[in-house]
Amino acid sequence: MTASVVISVSEFKEMNDYVPFAKTHQEQQDMKLTLLKMVEAIYGDRYYRLKEGTRKAIDMMCWFAAEKGFFFASDDYLAARYGVTDKTVRNISKKLRDHGVIQTIYRRSSTQNGLSAPIHLFTAHPYFDHWKQVLQLPDFQADFQAEKAEIPCESKAEQPKKVSTKYLSFNKNLLKILRKENRLGYTFTPKNVPQTFIKAVKPFFDEAADIYHLWGKAILAYKKFNLSQVLESYEEMVIEAFKQSVFAHKQRKIRKDFNGYFYGTLVRMFTYKKREETFTSHPTIFNWLEEEEESTIPPKEVSRQSWQEQINQLMQKEDQRIQFHPDEIPY
Repeated sequence: MTASVVISVSEFKEMNDYVPFAKTHQEQQDMKLTLLKMVEAIYGDRYYRLKEGTRKAIDMMCWFAAEKGFFFASDDYLAARYGVTDKTVRNISKKLRDHGVIQTIYRRSSTQNGLSAPIHLFTAHPYFDHWKQVLQLPDFQADFQAEKAEIPCESKAEQPKKVSTKYLSFNKNLLKILRKENRLGYTFTPKNVPQTFIKAVKPFFDEAADIYHLWGKAILAYKKFNLSQVLESYEEMVIEAFKQSVFAHKQRKIRKDFNGYFYGTLVRMFTYKKREETFTSHPTIFNWLEEEEESTIPPKEVSRQSWQEQINQLMQKEDQRIQFHPDEIPY
């Protein structure tokens, strides 16, 4: 099921203020008959066996839409006006929508969060292409053209039930089938994936999508660390993580997802690399052994000096470090 298209209050106002296609009563009547013919073709002979109130409700839908290509009369309004139930009106809209005669969008409520009354656009109206472009509506109407061209008029006993093509372009199962039937080899892998990585991976993953997703995991792992160089500089590390993941897979150590295991392996490797770079370049880390060698008195001199001399030297150093002005001496 596709997500509902929701328009703002300002967009709805713009639709209402748009110049009408049918300006005169006769033009509106002619356009209404054009839209009504599409509806009658959907129902076939059964249209004339509908209740009078149902046919009048359909007629009014087409009349409202003749002017600018859409109508937004509520189900309750049409039901109360023509003596039918609101469920009957909803069934009419659903049938027309299923056969591609109308497309339904919603306007956002100005008083509360959520959807307000639906807006039904007739796809056969000359303004439909304009609304589709302005409102950026999903394009699924082409999938209904063959079904609208030949509508069976025979009874159910004479004609087998036709399989609906509702939302064909958005049918997830169909898209999965199409993707499986149109697999792309590794040569179709995007250029942002290094060739050396493709060469290392293709014996195990020979499809472009799989290789691209693996490199995407490497990008995610790289972004967790503020490393000193670009990702391509750590390409050997990425390949090594992949090899370790393949080995773990062969040993049946991966319980869930291979890509997830590869990502976790690379995160650990980048963690060690980040520590290595930090200890190498951090300005506050220095060699304590060298500092201690420079400040320590050689062992021979320590043995020759008495403890009194050592204390005097320390006191002299302290006096040199702290130079008080005579006026500042606190005693």
